[in-house]
Amino acid sequence: MKIMAVFAHPDDEAFGPAGTLSRYSLSGHAVRLVTLTHGEAGTLGPAQHLTRLELGHLRAEELRCSAAALHVSALSIHSLPDGGLAELPAMAGFTIIHQEIDAFQPDALITFHSAGISGHPDHQTVARWCLQAVKERTDSLRLFSFGVSEDQARRVGHRRLTPIPDHEITHIIDVSRYLEHKLNAIRCHQSQSESWERLKKVAGGIDSFLHKEHFSRIWPEPMPRVRSDRLEE
Repeated sequence: MKIMAVFAHPDDEAFGPAGTLSRYSLSGHAVRLVTLTHGEAGTLGPAQHLTRLELGHLRAEELRCSAAALHVSALSIHSLPDGGLAELPAMAGFTIIHQEIDAFQPDALITFHSAGISGHPDHQTVARWCLQAVKERTDSLRLFSFGVSEDQARRVGHRRLTPIPDHEITHIIDVSRYLEHKLNAIRCHQSQSESWERLKKVAGGIDSFLHKEHFSRIWPEPMPRVRSDRLEE
C-alpha cells in the first residue's frame, strides 16, 4: 500500500497522524509526506527573534528530522505562503497535489478533517484542495481525513478543537506500539515546544490521548460506515 499525507505546515504531521504514518512505514508500506509551506508565519518561541526566512529554514529542518523519525519513504516541502493558502487561487494547490499524486501514485491520501482540527484557515484550505483533487481523478484513490475524536477534543482544556463527529469516524488506528516514533517526531519540532508543553497537560494523560488516531474516509464515501482498524480495509 502507498500512502501520501498532505498537510499545510511543518509539525502538522507530528501532532497529527504521526503514529499511523510510522506504523505503515515500519510495516513495509511506502509513505510520502507532502508539506505545502515552510511554516514561516509561526508565532511561537524562535519566531520572536528570527526573520520569516530564517524561521522557514528552521522549521523545514525540523520537518526533515520528523520525517526521519517516522521513517517515511519520501518528503516534499513546497513554498506556498504560510497563513495565506485561503487567499491563493485554488489551482495553485490543485497543481501541486496532482503533481505529487502523479509522481507517487498512492493508494490513499491523508489530510485534515474539513474543520482543520484547530480551525486554522490553512488546514481547512488543504482539506478542500485534497477533496477536490481526488474527485477530479479517474483512479481509485481513497481520501482519509484525520482529526481528533469528540472525547479527545473535550480533554484539551487550553484551546478549542473541532472534532470529527463520532458518527463520521470510519477508522481508529491503534498506534500504541509506535508512540515513541510519534513522540520523537514531536520533539523534532523544538520551535513548537510551547504547544507541546501545553498538550502534555491534557486531561487523563498524554499517552492515553495519543495512542489512538481517528479518521473518516470521505472519498469514496463508504457504504455502510463500518469502523476498521486498518486503512487498507
